[in-house]
Parts: sequence; structure tokens; C-alpha cells
Amino acid sequence: MGLKNIKGINATWITETDLTNLNSGEGESNYIDVKKYKKAGTEYPYVSGQAMRYYMKEAIRRKLNDQEYMCVPDEDGETCGEIEKCLLCDLFGFMTTRAAESDRKGGAVTRVSPVKVAPAIGLLPFEENSNIDFLTRKHRKEEEEELEGDIVNVEVGNNVYKSGVSIDVAKIGAKEKVEEAREVIIEDIVDTETKINRIKKILKSIKTISDYSKQARLLTDFTPDIIILTLQDTYNHRLQKAFQFEDGNKKVNEERLKEILEEVSKYSEQMFVGMIDGVIENEEKVKEIFEDNDIDIVTPADAIEKTINQISN
Repeated sequence: MGLKNIKGINATWITETDLTNLNSGEGESNYIDVKKYKKAGTEYPYVSGQAMRYYMKEAIRRKLNDQEYMCVPDEDGETCGEIEKCLLCDLFGFMTTRAAESDRKGGAVTRVSPVKVAPAIGLLPFEENSNIDFLTRKHRKEEEEELEGDIVNVEVGNNVYKSGVSIDVAKIGAKEKVEEAREVIIEDIVDTETKINRIKKILKSIKTISDYSKQARLLTDFTPDIIILTLQDTYNHRLQKAFQFEDGNKKVNEERLKEILEEVSKYSEQMFVGMIDGVIENEEKVKEIFEDNDIDIVTPADAIEKTINQISN
């Protein structure tokens, strides 16, 4: 298919975790809590969008070869700003005062990320799916040799999380220019092959994401268990509403899923679905919905690979 008719690539997924703490909140020094949000008075866990972006960046960095470059932010958090050569600055945007002077019109140089990343939202109430993990942190007493220990409480939980990514294809490897008539022109500064390879990196990072927090002793898997990917001739984020659980249980809202698939299919060149067993309660009904839309169901990793193959042809 190639990129000629593709304006947006969307992916939304849900994944079930074991007992873990993927993104800590602002607890005290001896209490490490889970980040939470409230809905109708009930607390649910979440992993921030910033953390999700970091996990994706690290997954991409692990896959770099000798010919690819991805800068490391300096002590002030600033990046190189060279989007033609740098994967990080192109895909995830930046705000820097250290970009080339020729690109600066005063103040900081800013690039809005063409890769939009959703926070991972817990779909089950936290209180019903949580616990406290106790650990002892050893350290030496001041001016003494013996060790003493502090008790540290780590809040942990198991849950089903929803997240997603939306890729603005036209802006990968491109700059926006504002003409005198206030018309915005998107100008490619990399070739098509480079653009495709960078999009591949994003998609592959979804299935290899692994560098999330607290994994040394709270190991879990956070890659998709059920995923939908679309190649769209219209850029929007509509697919992100496909998955919704019903009232605290592990049932996907079937009507919501049908409605979103029907709407998104009107401007999607192709749709891919990956799914493993045992994650949701109404698994067979959800499979029927995908099959009724003529969508083959494969594993999540295969669905991502199928999407990659389509944009490569």
C-alpha cells in the first residue's frame, strides 16, 4: 500500500498486568504509591502519557543500528533539534534553545510531536485490585559501619489498562512552514524510505515496550493483549474510544465497539486486530464483532507486523 493515501495510523490496545507498580505517584520517602485518577468517586490506576512516551523511546533506542541516530537529552533536558538526522527529535518533538541558528526566529525552537501517545488508563477499580508490598532498604548509619534498615511500603496492583498511539504520517520527517498568506506548508526533509523506517520503529516499539518502572522485583508484561490498528485516509483519534469496560468488570462494551468500528471503517484503508485468550469475559462476542467486520484475528505481534508490511509495500 505504501504511504501515498495514508494520513494517519492509529493503534489502541488493552493489556492485563500482574501485581506491579508501573508509574509511581508523589508518595513520601518510605511510601511509594501508584498514580491514580478518580471517576465517579472511584479511584483507578494510570500510567502517565509522559511515562508511556519514555517507555516507547527506550524500546526504539534498543533497536537502533549503527547507521541510525537518536540523541540523548542533556542535563537541562534539551535535545539536539535536528529532525533530519535524529529519530528522537523527529518523532517525539522538542523545545530547545540549542537548535541551529538558521532555524531560530528568537526564543526557543519548538516541534510538536507527530506521535501522540495516550496515558495507560486502568479499567478496573484500584481498591479492589491492590495490595501493599513491603521491602527493607538497607543503608549505613552515619559514622558507623553496621547497616540499618528502613521499611518501605510499595503500593501495587493488578489491572487491565487501555492505551493508544496516533501517528500524523504527513509530519514524520517533515517541517511546517508558514507562507506570507498564512498558508501552512508541510515540507518533507527526509526521503520516503526514511519516513517509512521511522514509522516502523514506532509500531515495533509497541510490541517490545519493556523499560517501565519497578521491574527488578515486580516484573510484569505491559505489551498489548488485544489491539486494533488502522491505516486511515483521514487523520483523527477516533479509534481511541473503541475499548470501554462495563461497570467495573472485564467485559468490553460491545455496542461501543461496534459503533466505533463502523465509523472508523469509513475512512480506514485497512484494519488489523490482534488478540490473545483469557483477558476479557465476553471474548467470543468481541471476536464475532471483528469477524462481522471482515477483520481477521491474529496475535497482537502479528497484527503489528501486518500493519508494518502494508506501509512498506
